[in-house]
Amino acid sequence: MKKKVIYSIIIVSVIIILSVAVTYAVYTFSGVVNISGTSECFDVNYVKGQDIGSDSNPANFVLASTYTEGLSSVIKVNLKDTCTITNGTGTLYLNTDTSVTSSTLLSGKLLKYQVLDGTTPVGSGIVSSAESIEIYKDIPITTTVKTITVYIWLDGNLVTEQNQNEILSSVYKGHISMDIKSGDK
Repeated sequence: MKKKVIYSIIIVSVIIILSVAVTYAVYTFSGVVNISGTSECFDVNYVKGQDIGSDSNPANFVLASTYTEGLSSVIKVNLKDTCTITNGTGTLYLNTDTSVTSSTLLSGKLLKYQVLDGTTPVGSGIVSSAESIEIYKDIPITTTVKTITVYIWLDGNLVTEQNQNEILSSVYKGHISMDIKSGDK
């Protein structure tokens, strides 16, 4: 009788272990996956660096009437031709550092950005927070080098005699970054 109980316990234990193992295998099985590219496939070159102003070299603005009179940074991005993926999609961000950037620039809505893809304007707006701002999305990336220029400028049309000195002594620090995903699935 004791042998039957022991055998029953062993059989039930084996059935439970097999059930758990099969269930785990079914849930974790993903089939054959063909990985066709990695982050090394994308070439992102921040020509002037990612920073727009820095602790050692803060960016001081002059009053501008157009974005071309502001500060800029250039990004060149492409898919390396040695990779097996055929395309990607990118998103460009402007990240402002409030530990250095003057709150006057942010609260006054005087600080603007302009994004050019080659010579084509693709995005513009106001820098009014320290958050990471999505300034250009759904950027098609192929093996052709894409040149993107980001301008940060102080709109001189919004400056008055009363706030001119405070604004002109203001400092901005920020950087650009890009997130890229493979277009191939």
